[in-house]
Amino acid sequence: MTAARVLGTVICVASALVLTACEHNEKTFPSFQFTGKVPVVDSLTDKVEKLFEADPPVIRQPVLPEMLVACRGHVFVPALGMIFVKHGKQPPTEGQYLREERLTPPYRIIPAGANVSVEQSPSRLNVELDKLNRVIGLFCG
Repeated sequence: MTAARVLGTVICVASALVLTACEHNEKTFPSFQFTGKVPVVDSLTDKVEKLFEADPPVIRQPVLPEMLVACRGHVFVPALGMIFVKHGKQPPTEGQYLREERLTPPYRIIPAGANVSVEQSPSRLNVELDKLNRVIGLFCG
């Protein structure tokens, strides 16, 4: 037998013995009493449930970084789906967000359902938001 095979066998046997000892009528850890609740798992479950309460953001159109270079929007492509925090407002305690302070003028924030003027400025970054203030679109104009 090679040394690697012997070592693998020893590790398997040792693991089996440790697992057997842990399940033996709770004698290995007599002071441990299971209460049925694990707070860490409960808090993680709550966070996961909060993430799935809202529908996922629907990105308005395919966003190609190459098309956003003229308005410096290519650096904000990773912000798609993040919560947008307006100037001076508190950011959320959980999740990722984009602060308005990070945007450089000229830019335009387009809230959900807003009417947009037809004026075009190739150097202006347009940030489109959904009802939950998540970034769903970036385009120049």
